[in-house]
Amino acid sequence: MDKRLRHIALLRCFDAAARHQSYSLAADELAITQAAVSQQIRNLEAHLQVKLFTRQGRAMQLTKQGSTLLESVGKAFSELSLGFDRIQVEPQAGIITVTASPSFCSRWLVPRLWKFSVLYPDIQVRALASAQYEDVRHSDIDVAIRQGEMQVTKVHQETLLLDPVFPICSPRVYQEEQLSSPEKINQCWLVEAIGAGRSGFSWKDWFKLAGVPVDPSCYNWMEVTTWEMGINAVLSGHGIFLTSACMAQDLIESGALIKPFDIQIEPGLRFSLLYDEESPRMARIKVFTQWLKSELAI
Repeated sequence: MDKRLRHIALLRCFDAAARHQSYSLAADELAITQAAVSQQIRNLEAHLQVKLFTRQGRAMQLTKQGSTLLESVGKAFSELSLGFDRIQVEPQAGIITVTASPSFCSRWLVPRLWKFSVLYPDIQVRALASAQYEDVRHSDIDVAIRQGEMQVTKVHQETLLLDPVFPICSPRVYQEEQLSSPEKINQCWLVEAIGAGRSGFSWKDWFKLAGVPVDPSCYNWMEVTTWEMGINAVLSGHGIFLTSACMAQDLIESGALIKPFDIQIEPGLRFSLLYDEESPRMARIKVFTQWLKSELAI
């Protein structure tokens, strides 16, 4: 072992002084005297044979060597804290943080969370909508639900849902446009969500599956960036939208929207479930993910 690691107590004092740029504030944080802080810094400088601080007025400024050391010390302490968290298992009760895409959060997850709360009142769910994947190993995120398959390592990942993709429209559009066959879609406004992960789920793909010739010059298009925006467009009576089943199933069941044809792209949209199996909140994660799977199976 590197003999310099014997000075870890001095490094804790150095870290506090560097963050506050003040020996007196560091002393307050560590519950020791300012003189003790000053002495520990001098001892560390003597052991390392470098100058770590220079006085600038009332502030203690890091030298170039001090800044370099602070970066490494900060990373080391963060890694230690993470290790402590992983070995200190938390009880089932508490807060669990779940992230998913904005559309999945607002259209599927959040409207159903009350069911989870009824079953598990001692677990509070914090739902975060995000278009990007957050690292479940090095953040306060416990569970991530992402579209597609993520290229990540050292994280549990499984397919949560394979969701078919099909057209939807409002009852008024269905009646006015007399959508008795797929060819009738030619006379409708086509709404399509664009962005990452949409390959294989475009109107071109659906028309090919339905055996309908495609002539882009004959169609009126509107592009949106999220599934939710497309659903809102057709709810207002504007065109026909190609969407994932879980995003619109409740609206179809209520009669607010119609699925005019049984033709659908399958297996469809993949949703992945990710979490850290070494998380101290694993008891909470297990309960939530089991509920999630049972709710999707309904």
